[in-house]
Parts: sequence; structure tokens; C-alpha cells
Amino acid sequence: MLVFVTHRRLKPGSFEEFRKAWEPDEMPEGVREVAYHARSVSNPDEIISFGLAYDMTLEDFERMRQAGGDDSERQRRMAEFVEWTGVDGVFEVIDEIHWGEPA
Repeated sequence: MLVFVTHRRLKPGSFEEFRKAWEPDEMPEGVREVAYHARSVSNPDEIISFGLAYDMTLEDFERMRQAGGDDSERQRRMAEFVEWTGVDGVFEVIDEIHWGEPA
């Protein structure tokens, strides 16, 4: 499984505009059809955006990246609302831990 994650601080009060700019024209094949934006409990302008690719290998990701379109327009749209970007990358899940009984 791969995890796509970006940590950003948005310009104050700009989440709704950022959210519209963030929306891709279409999600890459293999990426789950849901993505998440999580807001810091101590700063409403600090968010983490992430998506999960359950059945994607690193090789699949490289093929997708090479075959994929240019994402620069979407990045440009988002940049208007972003003060800074910290972590921005693709991570491979190497361990899965479960506690307790399933709900």
C-alpha cells in the first residue's frame, strides 16, 4: 500500500478556496476514490492531505507517474492559498498494527 501525504499551512481562512483548487481533474488509477484533509486541532489553517493506494506497488506508482499528465496547473492553483509546505511525498506502508477488536 502507498500513502500520498502533504502537510501544509494555508493562508488564514482560505481552506474552502484551497479545497476547490486541490480537486484533481481525475484521481490516478489505483488510488482509492477518497482522500482526506485533516485539520490541526491547534491551528485551523494547518492541514494534512492524504490518500491511500491499497493495491499499488512502487513499480505501479512509477508507471503511473511516467504515464500521468502534468500536475503543474493544479499545483499552481493551490499555491495561491498555501503559506508553506512541509512533508510532501509518497510513502510505502511497511508495517500494520491492530489493537483491540474490530468495531
